[in-house]
Order: sequence, then structure tokens, then C-alpha cells
Amino acid sequence: MHQVKKNERRYATASAIAASSVTALVLARGHRAEKVRELPLVVSDELQSVKKTKDAVKFLKDVGAYADVKKVLTTKKIRPGKGKARNRRYLRRRGPLVVYKNNDGVAQAFRNLPGVDVLSVDRLNLLQLAPGGHVGRFIIWTESAFNSLNERFGSYDGKEAASTLKGRNGQTYKLPRSVMKNTDVERIIQSDAVQNVVRPRGLPARKRFVKRNPLKNAKFMQKLNPYALKQQRMTLLRARRAANKAKTA
Repeated sequence: MHQVKKNERRYATASAIAASSVTALVLARGHRAEKVRELPLVVSDELQSVKKTKDAVKFLKDVGAYADVKKVLTTKKIRPGKGKARNRRYLRRRGPLVVYKNNDGVAQAFRNLPGVDVLSVDRLNLLQLAPGGHVGRFIIWTESAFNSLNERFGSYDGKEAASTLKGRNGQTYKLPRSVMKNTDVERIIQSDAVQNVVRPRGLPARKRFVKRNPLKNAKFMQKLNPYALKQQRMTLLRARRAANKAKTA
């Protein structure tokens, strides 16, 4: 089993949490979140004290998230292959994920709803935040759980830039920062501030190339074959030696 570095897991967890706030990614993953007012969906801490499943269903209907649960009921199917003989007979899609800070009955209220997962913010699981490696899970946060993310992962604001709960021996965890603050490179290049400084684009210099016959031009043959000059000298030397032998004979 491949062991993943701790910093890489934190990077992936932070990326999955950030992707859950992008509406396009959540809808592209198949969640029915069209009636939800805004993403990320943060509700009051009163949800943590809900203990009845009927109250949980009423809450999901009030916030417009129950359509995602109904979708799970229609996607249930038998698993193909041998897996259905290994206590994994049925397959179904994932519904919303409820993240809480204190469990005052919320886990018992939502556990009977198909496709709905409940998770503590102190034990965030990457397999629940991004099932199958696909980011964009529809997450319902309680207010205290959402506010504790800055303590666990840090933020990009001044004093809270580093986390207070991660790291050992005084080391703190900082969120990864992008190399570029503005990724619109084309707009930067075409801006007046850049165009006034750069030199105008010039045409590439064209080199004139005259093709010559190396069998008739000795200098061009030497460029192609550095051994050609010595080869010519050896040929002339052999011819002289043969002429001298002919005279003496």
C-alpha cells in the first residue's frame, strides 16, 4: 500500500473543501443543489441537536437539499461482477455530507437517510470529501464547524495565516499559495503598463542560404566533410608516387 505524505493529504483535503464551494463543480458532480441559496451551505448550530430522522428530513427540505437525497433513491442498482457476492450487492450515488462540530444527536438523525454521510470537522476524511477522487461534494456545514476551519488549516488573512492545531514541535501548517495572484496572463500582457515598456515586435532575421554542389565546390565539401581536404591530399600524393615509379621503371 502506497503511503501518502501528511502534507500532501492536507493539501488534498484543503483542495476538496475549497472545491465544495464552487457551484459549477458541485453541479458537475451530479448533485441536485439548484434550489440551495448559496454554497458553501452554512447553517446554525441548532442542527447538531437534531435527534429525529423526520426532523432531519424537514431540515433538508427547508434548505432545498432533499432533492439530492431523492436522487440517491433512484440510482440504486445491483453491482456488476463478483463484488455483489462480497457483501457489496448494491451501488448508489452519494448525497450531501453533513459536517458538525459537536455530536448532540445529529449523527443518529442523518444516518438512516440513504446517501447522506455525517462527519466530524475534527476527523475530516478525504474519501468522504471527494469520493472516488472527484472533488465537488455537496457539504452542509454547521456554523461552529465552518468557523473552526481557520484554526485547523489556517487562512490567507494576517494573524490567522497559520493553523494553530496542526503541526508538531511548534511547527504550524500554512495553506498553499498560488505562484500568481492574477492568472489572466493574456490580460496582463495586453495591459497598457506592459505594452508601454516592452519593445515592439520585430521580424525575425532572414539568413540567406546559397545552395552549392559539394562535388564541385571544395570549400563547401570541407564544411560537410572535414576529412575531405586530407582525402584530396592523400589522393594527390598517391598519384605522384605512381608517376615517379613509372619514370624509374
